[in-house]
Amino acid sequence: MGDKIKTALEIALEKAEMLDDLTDAEKEEIANKKKLEPVMAGFYKTASGPEQLWQELKGGNLSLLKNAQINLIESLKFNLDTKELQRRSKGIIAVESLKKEQKTSALQQSLKMLETTQQRAEAEKTQVFNEFKKAVENNPQARNKVVEQGGQKIVLKLSVEDAIKQNPQWKQFTMELEKNYEDQFEQVITQLKNTIS
Repeated sequence: MGDKIKTALEIALEKAEMLDDLTDAEKEEIANKKKLEPVMAGFYKTASGPEQLWQELKGGNLSLLKNAQINLIESLKFNLDTKELQRRSKGIIAVESLKKEQKTSALQQSLKMLETTQQRAEAEKTQVFNEFKKAVENNPQARNKVVEQGGQKIVLKLSVEDAIKQNPQWKQFTMELEKNYEDQFEQVITQLKNTIS
């Protein structure tokens, strides 16, 4: 019970002592995170676009710019909407344009590969879906589903799309397809991070 409640001044002094123990790089990292947090939050809420991101980071040091780009790169996910992927890609390029030594073409090439990976996955999925659709349409039995209700077996007639979505082979195919393309997507993300570093 003898614990003393610390005043705001005492807490501030403790934090100041901890800051004295940090290297200049660590201090810069903390300052960057503090500055980036509201900027990136505004960007992700789509309250600002790549142009405003550029404006807000203009004059920032190299590590701030790299942190902003890494933040954007880490937000890129395989299942991200294409327009949002493009918007974030433009943000990465906008930040790159603020650097003295730019690797814009390498970044653009990798970012384009991300879009292409999404498009190839969608095209392959559509093609295989159409093959399944044709097979189900040619085999009306494939649309039947037996369910038990009140101790009786009932045969339900599914739509072609529902029959495909419940097909174990379709489920297996989509799972493998997504894993394959997500792996490719992540390899490009790693390339992007290496380009930034």
